[in-house]
Amino acid sequence: MRVFFLVFIISVFTLNIAIGQNVRAYLGYNEFYSPKDGQYLQAYINIQGRSLQWNIVNDKYISKVELTVVFKLNTEIIAFSKDVINSEVKDSLEMNQVFMHTNNYLLKNGNYIIEIKIDDLNDTSKAVFSTSNFMIDNPIDSVYTSSLEIFSKIQKTDSNGPNVKSGFKLTPNIYRYFGKKDSVLQFYSEIYNTDKKWGEEYAFLATYYILDNVSLEEVTKYRRYKRMNSKSVAVLMGNMDISKLSSGSYSLILEIRDRNNNLVATQDYFFKRNNSEVKVDIDEVEDVDISQTFVELIRGKDTLINVIRTFKPIASVQEENLANTVIRGDDEYVMRQYIYSFWEKRNFNDPFKAFKNYMVRIKKCDKLYSSTIKRGYETARGRVYMQYGEANSIAREYNDPAAYPYEIWHYYEARRQRNIKFIFYNTDLISNEFELLHSTAAGERSDYQWRLRLRRDQNFHSIDDAGSTEDDWGSQYNDLYELPR
Repeated sequence: MRVFFLVFIISVFTLNIAIGQNVRAYLGYNEFYSPKDGQYLQAYINIQGRSLQWNIVNDKYISKVELTVVFKLNTEIIAFSKDVINSEVKDSLEMNQVFMHTNNYLLKNGNYIIEIKIDDLNDTSKAVFSTSNFMIDNPIDSVYTSSLEIFSKIQKTDSNGPNVKSGFKLTPNIYRYFGKKDSVLQFYSEIYNTDKKWGEEYAFLATYYILDNVSLEEVTKYRRYKRMNSKSVAVLMGNMDISKLSSGSYSLILEIRDRNNNLVATQDYFFKRNNSEVKVDIDEVEDVDISQTFVELIRGKDTLINVIRTFKPIASVQEENLANTVIRGDDEYVMRQYIYSFWEKRNFNDPFKAFKNYMVRIKKCDKLYSSTIKRGYETARGRVYMQYGEANSIAREYNDPAAYPYEIWHYYEARRQRNIKFIFYNTDLISNEFELLHSTAAGERSDYQWRLRLRRDQNFHSIDDAGSTEDDWGSQYNDLYELPR
């Protein structure tokens, strides 16, 4: 069985491919700039050795994978590579390694089509092809930064190579995932054109910190600063101890500021963290003074629990874990302390106003998106509504002859992202329960075959078919997706 999964996250593209029965490879890239050659993409492919077909030659195990990558601007081929990735091991245990291959591609700003072919040459299965779009849009005449390259290993070296930068060999972490054993986040970034803007040896400030992607609140104790001097390419290498960072969805944010603290450039990197070892500290709410505050008016354990649970769409991982602990504690006073501290963080001067405005939105969300068994904020559409706000446009189509009832939401800008879309659909045709099918927002469900899943016939012609060439007869979901209105 072949499996194919394609995800776009912020500025970095991650491709997860399975070929034949088992082959699995991951492709990612970062954007950089060379004063000599210009803008380029550094692309990495990681191949899981255990998923390859291995042949025995002269008492050694040999694998061969052919990777072809083509970048097109309109119909013109701008960059191209075709590589055979050979791997050789001495015994079967070494087949479990992950093999990395790296290529650089010179690419200017533009809206590109990337075509990828990957084939296990020791397997008779048909090769897999994929075609997708992505954009490069860097302000090359202003101060800007490269992608944030997160790496799992760093070594000093005197040699040259595609993974060598500023005298260090970097082994990229392209999975955007940190497990329990990953206690350090290490990154590399380049800042460009500071000498052109401010002159040589101008002192500027680089700030980096971790942001919770649900609450959009900065995670405390994870902010760092570094004073730097202007150069054509200024190199920043940083690291953070994340051993106490809870499980969840985060972004590493980099900001470049001038002497007057004006923000001149920013970059971010989305990642997932799995760390169930972190314990919840309830002391942070038990010390909160709630005398003569609005929470004293919220009475009854069930009411308090229901109120706390409505905070889930905007709560950070730590706040959600703390809420669960508070609810299990069954102490009404502590529940009130939690509610007050939650809103005091968001509006220190008037937490009641913030709470009241939110509950008005919860009431509206219930009216719009509740189902027979769920409150509005618990549904997919309601959760997105509470997290991202009202969409700038919503296309609703409940009577498409070829597709399930669906809605396409479009946001011009929300949660630090631009031009993001959500597609919801209803497969039971009875309830008001719409599932999230696909989104372009960071950290949300992404499915390059959403058009095929939207069709009632679920007719998948091939693993590479994305259904994007044209709408079915009487349908307009492609048109509504590409041109929201």
